[in-house]
Amino acid sequence: MLKVDSLRCKRQGKLILKGISCEVQEGDFIVIVGHNGTGKSTFFDALNGRCLPSSGTITLNNVDITHMNAVQRAPFIAQLFQNPKFNSVGSMTVAQNLALCAQKGRSARFVNGLSALPTELISSTLTKLMPDIQSLLTTPMESLSGGQRQLIAFFMTTYVPPKLLLLDEPTAALDPQAATKLLQFAYDHIQKNRITTMLITHDPELAFALATKIWVLDKGLIVKQFDKQQMSRLSAEDLVGSIDYKSLGKIS
Repeated sequence: MLKVDSLRCKRQGKLILKGISCEVQEGDFIVIVGHNGTGKSTFFDALNGRCLPSSGTITLNNVDITHMNAVQRAPFIAQLFQNPKFNSVGSMTVAQNLALCAQKGRSARFVNGLSALPTELISSTLTKLMPDIQSLLTTPMESLSGGQRQLIAFFMTTYVPPKLLLLDEPTAALDPQAATKLLQFAYDHIQKNRITTMLITHDPELAFALATKIWVLDKGLIVKQFDKQQMSRLSAEDLVGSIDYKSLGKIS
């Protein structure tokens, strides 16, 4: 499905990704862990087209997307960022943002008013997630809470199911209650639609709860990969607090 070969990326002249090679199978839920500054977000930016590689290749469903920019990749690679402000247009209403998401993969146009909002967008799924959605349609996104904004943003991001979904610490800016609600909905939606997903997190318990595989990034490289069988051999102590990645590396 996704194949990355010897991927190198620079930021401000500094080499961040130092030859990453990996494969993702359709339906995988890959969780990526690692200390700050190890290249996790740059890796996502290389996949979504925001940081074009200096060398290496990226193929998706046997199509070389290495030199496609973010706009060209948007129809099949979607990302939810950790800051809710980055996932929608704050000055536009909820309805306008929802209408924009319905244009994904079509010619872009500015949505000016509620008449452009497809009725199917206010689906039973979204209504169940946010019972008050109808009363929020004319509200600017920037007036919503972080949790409300992120819930709507996730729905927008996956309304047209992408081939690959990137989740960069999507609950980092949310309170525990909002984070739990988003994660429960996101996981159910991902499983129902079989969306291949990659998640960055610093929460080891979350990693082991969701992942089909866990990858450890360190100094711009994937230094360890764990499948379900290997994950089952980790002790409970490894699931809380900060992960000691050196000790993880001893598990084979």
